[in-house]
Amino acid sequence: MKPPQTLSLGLMGGAFLLIGACQPFQSADSGTSQPALATTLDQGSPAQIVEDIDMLLAARVAPDHPGVAVLVMVDGQIRYAAGHGVSDIETQTPITPETVFDLASVSKQMTAIALLILMEQGALALDDPIVDYLPEFEDLDPDQPVLVSHLLHHTSGLADYTGDGWDGSETDFANLDLEAHLAWLNDQAPLDEPGVAFEYNNSGYGLLALIVQRVSGQPFAQFMQTEIFGPAGLTQTLVYEQLGQGVPNQAAGYSVDDSGDIEPSSFPSVMAGDGNVFSSLADLAKYDVALRENTLVSAQTLALAFAPGELADGSPIDDDGESYGLGWQIATDYAHHSGSWLGTSTYYRHYFEPEVSIILLSNDEAFDTITLGEDIAERVLQ
Repeated sequence: MKPPQTLSLGLMGGAFLLIGACQPFQSADSGTSQPALATTLDQGSPAQIVEDIDMLLAARVAPDHPGVAVLVMVDGQIRYAAGHGVSDIETQTPITPETVFDLASVSKQMTAIALLILMEQGALALDDPIVDYLPEFEDLDPDQPVLVSHLLHHTSGLADYTGDGWDGSETDFANLDLEAHLAWLNDQAPLDEPGVAFEYNNSGYGLLALIVQRVSGQPFAQFMQTEIFGPAGLTQTLVYEQLGQGVPNQAAGYSVDDSGDIEPSSFPSVMAGDGNVFSSLADLAKYDVALRENTLVSAQTLALAFAPGELADGSPIDDDGESYGLGWQIATDYAHHSGSWLGTSTYYRHYFEPEVSIILLSNDEAFDTITLGEDIAERVLQ
């Protein structure tokens, strides 16, 4: 079995209407402002919007099947937070805002934030060659080196361990860590010159995680906890770093086919940077506030993440008609990213103005979080 590639697709958006809350949850205290969950509709905001979202979910998720957790935030406030379906079909445990999911490639924008934190600390520069931080990386053309920014923008031209170049076993894949991944990459021929083309690449973000580890002198998981999860007040979020590691309140993974047949689906691995952050709606609400309030990096630095990338000749990156920033696909009014892995499907859309965010986390790998995100946006924004 070839491990599946993660996805990054685009949608559309517009202006907004306030909507009401659906399901309350408690937030732990932290240094950043906590999003407050309203228990009644704001005056003048239509209750029909909330009902419409509930109807969208009712049409897609059977109450006793794997399902999806949905979050809508407006101006830093939670307006809808609800789980639909169950996190475990054997126990029939309902999905809630505290249920923890594998974010898959939605993790990439967090890895990019880690690089931006190190940049603000003066520990690295985005236009530095990666050999400055990974001296054993075998760059075939020192005159045209692979830069940190190439990894962030998916323009490195390197092989991808989730692509056709991987010829190891499933066991090898599951145990591939950041150091072993670098050794594997050194044995692969580049697919293109750096900076000349956009090609979505999970290996690039694996190298970024190793750069974070080398530069900070901390394990990648520890750096993420110390510099991102902790400051943002996240209490359920972690980097999966060891096979067999327990993840409290984790949703079991499934695959539901078109006929409704359900099969368990899971493929744990220890690679990080390109995925393997686990989190909940409750935590991601706080994370989104931390981004908007510049708790993690300054507004000027965060703008780099949302800036459309360019190729070496100055032409814009074209990712299915949109651009790509640092861990985000960039549309006109918002940044977004999807994630897909065995047993999980995720989507995060973050509008620039107005301040609206939509996050969907599913424990069904076949669940179309992207289309549902678009449908929700059509009802929230007009």
